[in-house]
Amino acid sequence: MARNCGLSVVFWFVLAAVYGYLVREQPGNNKYFVVIGMASVVWFGALTIFGVRYKLRDWNARRRMARGERPQDGDLVAATGPIHPLFEPLHAPFSGRECVVYEYEVGPPRRGENNPARDYIGHGMTRCSIRTKHGELALGSFPMMEHFFETPVDRHAAFEYIANTRFEELEGVIGAVKTMVKVYTMPPPVRTDWKVGDASSSDRSTADVVEKIIAPGETVTAFGRWVAGSNAIVSDTKEKGFLRVQRGGDAQHVPAVPWGAIASFVGGAIVIAVAHLIFFDVISG
Repeated sequence: MARNCGLSVVFWFVLAAVYGYLVREQPGNNKYFVVIGMASVVWFGALTIFGVRYKLRDWNARRRMARGERPQDGDLVAATGPIHPLFEPLHAPFSGRECVVYEYEVGPPRRGENNPARDYIGHGMTRCSIRTKHGELALGSFPMMEHFFETPVDRHAAFEYIANTRFEELEGVIGAVKTMVKVYTMPPPVRTDWKVGDASSSDRSTADVVEKIIAPGETVTAFGRWVAGSNAIVSDTKEKGFLRVQRGGDAQHVPAVPWGAIASFVGGAIVIAVAHLIFFDVISG
């Protein structure tokens, strides 16, 4: 995953160098904004097209599960069905709702596209499994939660929890990011409570206080690497990515054509084509 991020950054700089070379003889300093804009737009379009491989991979995993094919150890699998705890469920720290997985964040309010850093971040997970039509599949690491709602909760209860909880302090941007990414490889049970920096920006009256949970009995679809020995789905950061759990899903009906992958390819190609039409029109005019 880190390698892919590094290659993505290098690719952006290569694009910027190419467009910079193409506009080198254009007058004025505005050409540099054109270079940055083109590199960013084309980079986005290329990443959209590159993401087609992941959509195809997810689609194939769902198709194999729908056909009842038994996966091989290490295969990417898709498991759809109701999720339930193997023992007692957890209770979300702010709302007290029953859950098998939760996340929370507390920090300064978000305004539009601006997403400031969070001051308090926490995760929790109990041992749980998904009841598929082919049997139980356990979740073997903390999942990335996709399409689950961030629910505002009682601010007073949240700050009472903060006041009575011992937090691990994360210092430094790189160290904090590494620690927070590592949570997605942790096997259950999981509990983390982190304070980022000095947390001085969390005003009780204005702070964003959000909580996200996966409730027992909720239908989900999980994508991850299957480990035959433990009959569990886990993260595979080197190749298949983090374990992902999506809200909802239908184990019986999988589209015969991967429309999502096709739409991503077409959308990315259109973005790149339109950007180049505008670019060459600008530099030729």
